[in-house]
Parts: sequence; C-alpha cells; structure tokens
Amino acid sequence: MNKVNCIIGFIILHFLIGNEDLKSQSKFSDEYHFRAQFQNGLLLPEYDFFYVLTEKTIKGVELNISKKTKGKALWEQLYNYPEIGFSTVFSTLGNKDVFGNVFALNPYIRFEIPVKSKFSFGYKIGVGLCYVTKHFDPLNDYQNIAVGSGINIWFNTEFLLNYKLNKRLSLYSGTVFNHLSNANFSEPNIGLNTLVYTFGMNYLFGEQVKKQDNLIEKFTPHNQYAVFLSSGRKHTRRFAEKTYATASLSFEYKRIAAYRFAYGGGADLFYDASIIDEMNRNQIFDTQPSYIFKSGLHLSQELIIGNLSLGLQEGFYMFLKDYLNEYKMYNRGIIRYRLNKHLFLNLAMVSNLIVLDVMEIGIGYYKK
Repeated sequence: MNKVNCIIGFIILHFLIGNEDLKSQSKFSDEYHFRAQFQNGLLLPEYDFFYVLTEKTIKGVELNISKKTKGKALWEQLYNYPEIGFSTVFSTLGNKDVFGNVFALNPYIRFEIPVKSKFSFGYKIGVGLCYVTKHFDPLNDYQNIAVGSGINIWFNTEFLLNYKLNKRLSLYSGTVFNHLSNANFSEPNIGLNTLVYTFGMNYLFGEQVKKQDNLIEKFTPHNQYAVFLSSGRKHTRRFAEKTYATASLSFEYKRIAAYRFAYGGGADLFYDASIIDEMNRNQIFDTQPSYIFKSGLHLSQELIIGNLSLGLQEGFYMFLKDYLNEYKMYNRGIIRYRLNKHLFLNLAMVSNLIVLDVMEIGIGYYKK
C-alpha cells in the first residue's frame, strides 16, 4: 500500500458536548461511547523476508472512548454526526523476538452510515504515535530491518458492521488495517502493516440527546488559490546517522466543488540536501549544484471536514528532474488545518510511488 496513504488521516482531537435523539438539554456524560475490541490477523508480507520471520498470527486489544457530535458545526451534519475519540492499542507483531509488541495511542474520527433500524456501517480513521518494544539493532536485533526506532507513527483505519442490541449496548465486527513507520526520521524504515479481523462491544454512557438539524444552504462552487512552504529532515537509506534538510514550495489552484470535496492542480519546487552526497556514494561524480532541486506538476483531490482537510496529490517531475533515483512520479498525502480566513498549517508525507521519502511541516496562505 502506498505509504502516503498511510498518513492520510492526522485527526485533531476535539470532544464536543451534546448529541442525539431524546432530550434537548445535555450533560457532559451524555453520548460518550466506550468500546472494547479484540483483534486477530496477519502481518502483511510486503517483502519476502516477512515470510521467514513471521511465526504467529497477530493478536491485539483496543480500547476506545469517543463522543458523538450533535451538529453544532455544519460539517457535523454533512457527515451524519460522526464520533470523535481516542484509542489505545496493544498488539503482537508476529514475532516477539524480532519485531516485539506495539503500544499505540491515537485520536480518530468515526463515520457511520445507517443500513437498517438496528444495523449500521462504520468507517474509522486515526493517526497517532506508537512504541515498539523491538527495533533494528546491528548487534541485538539485526534481523529487524523493518523498524529503525522505538517511537513511530501509527495509522489505523477500520471498516465495521454494527448491531444495536438495545439503547446502550451494541455489537460490531469488521476488518482493521494498521501501519507503523517513523516517516524516515530513522533507518531502516520499511515499516510494518497488519490486517486483522476485529469484534467487540460498544457501551453508551449517559443519554442520547437531540441533534441539531439546520437547513443546509445550497453550495456555490468557487475557485481557491494557495501557496505554502514546508520543511523537514530525512535519513538516507544507508544506515547513516547524518540527517539532511528538505524543503518544498508549492502553488495550487483548487475548485471547491462541494462542501466536502475539492480538486485541482499545482506546481512544486523541492529541495533535498542529501542528493549530491548520495550520488557521490553511488560513484556518480559528474554532478551539478542544481541537482539538489527538483520540480514538478501535480493533480490533487481533497476531502474537506470543517477546518480540517485530507488530500492526495499525484505529481510528475518536470523541468528539474530526479537525477539520483530517476523517479518519474511523486506523491503526497496532506493533512491541512485552516487557522483563519487566509492561513493554514500543512503536514505532508512525500513519497515516490511506494517509497516514503520525507515528512514535512509547513504553513500556507490562500485566497478565493
């Protein structure tokens, strides 16, 4: 799976008060949900060495606490009053001696689509941090070339079918995809992916409360223009301690087609201080100072959730090409948060197809 998508979701935890159905005034405890679920599945064999090292199936426990939104903001109504919450995960990783176990903490957002009176379909996405008890060590754990650091990014997405037993108790089951890696802050950084079956129970605290259901005005599509500057640091893939600075400058055009969706394109200029050193290590000495720059054009798609948006970009190197690896394409998974009328924060995971290159953080300016 493209590791950019592994980042596609970074969720801002924001518990809201009040929510669904039965009364007009709410208490703080109303609409809080507690979930306990059990997981059993597989470590996905992204590379051949996983077949050799994987000994057992994945087993895990996940605990969640969340609060259902009540429609105070427009996006909450547009997405059918999703839940915003926080989860803790403990899981094995298929080989205790090589990969160890993982402990993860992540905020998430969960969307629900009613199917019948007691059945509903749920989709959950969350991004946080995790700690793995084993990671690469040239003396003590040289086989673990998947994870190079103890602290890693944790990406989680779930597809669940829910059945409501009564007012407070629900059962659910489905599939879960988890990914952990360190965004190239440390080497090695292949990462680990798990696919598990999950089942569990959900308990509703307090009471359901009345949701706001205001009339949603017809959306008027419009154009938006933006410029943003980002920077980061990266390791090379040679198990070296040195890190290199990266940066990017991007210009974008977007068509805001609906309350929840936008599409567009733009131009990018990339700076990577590691390129000349890496070319020299590859016995390529005929280099130019300009090789540390790359440029390209991209297409973009963006899911809008209030002030937060999740975007994917597919780009082609043009004009200043990639002289080190000779990649033709690049990808970015972007999480963006709007601060005010013109400013936004930007978190981007940059990759070349399936190879994660760097994580960058930046700020941007936009106008209609």
